[in-house]
Amino acid sequence: MPVPNFQYKKPEKKAIRDAFGKAMLELGEKHEDVVVLTDDLCSSTRLDAFKDSFPDRFFQVGVAEQNLVGIATGLAMTGKIPFAASFASFCPGRCLDQIRMQICLNKLKVVIVGSHAGLSHPKDGVSVQATEDIAIMRSMPHMVVVVPADYNQTIAAVQAIYACKQAVYIRIAREPTAVFSKKSIFKIGQAQLLKTGGNLTLISAGPLLAEVLQAAQKAESFGISCEVINLSTIKPIDSKTIIRSAKKTKAILTIEDHQQQGGLGSAVAEVIVKNYPVKMQIMGLNNEFGRTSKDYQSLIKYYHLDSDSILSEIKKIKAVKKYS
Repeated sequence: MPVPNFQYKKPEKKAIRDAFGKAMLELGEKHEDVVVLTDDLCSSTRLDAFKDSFPDRFFQVGVAEQNLVGIATGLAMTGKIPFAASFASFCPGRCLDQIRMQICLNKLKVVIVGSHAGLSHPKDGVSVQATEDIAIMRSMPHMVVVVPADYNQTIAAVQAIYACKQAVYIRIAREPTAVFSKKSIFKIGQAQLLKTGGNLTLISAGPLLAEVLQAAQKAESFGISCEVINLSTIKPIDSKTIIRSAKKTKAILTIEDHQQQGGLGSAVAEVIVKNYPVKMQIMGLNNEFGRTSKDYQSLIKYYHLDSDSILSEIKKIKAVKKYS
């Protein structure tokens, strides 16, 4: 559905990690099998309320990400549904072996929560900016990968993740970002059509969708009609929605605060090359790490992921389509 009420000039901004904390408290109140673990990052991942309300279901493992996954695995084997929360750069970054061998190989239901992902932690720089995590986690067999767009969608996504039978990686952001989605039911594996258009398909996930929507609106003044898709589940991917849009627009641009290699753009390209090849470009970090910045907006502008940079790429693709 289109998003007619999204205010581009002064959008309401809320942090996705705050939504995660709220959703986990609500989940804990409804389901006694929910347990939460973290590696000395309780406040950063907004789990204080859960810890205070359910101390017997909260486990602080200290700075030991491998143990975080190991303990979560053990709890899953006893019938609990563990949510293991850390910075995405640390988990999966420091414990891929445990995720692979203990969770995925055994097809266990464990939720890995990667907070402060992408470029959403500007002031602390590359050590806590995970821009490789989607590539890592979507390559794992029996792992679902979810990237909610904003505060509202995060709350709905956590509810859906609880009901999912597989292991899940959910990627959440630190900085307050635009809230534009309506409160609705989240279905894993189903993309959302945010705006219809006929000239170009824009596909993104996470907070950058606000920039994508702004770019799409700006493109209208240049006579370019963009369709915008929120690919909130990277795996399993919604091939039908992508192919349907590709057949309509004949061109795709993906945008992500992740490496161009192996992320959302690569996932979309895999669908397109197998089913309906069209012109396609991927915007993201090009074989480079993140960096320290004074704020989030400055950082995404530096990496050419802001609305003006996206608009420039839209116009280039439109020109190529016109004269090719």
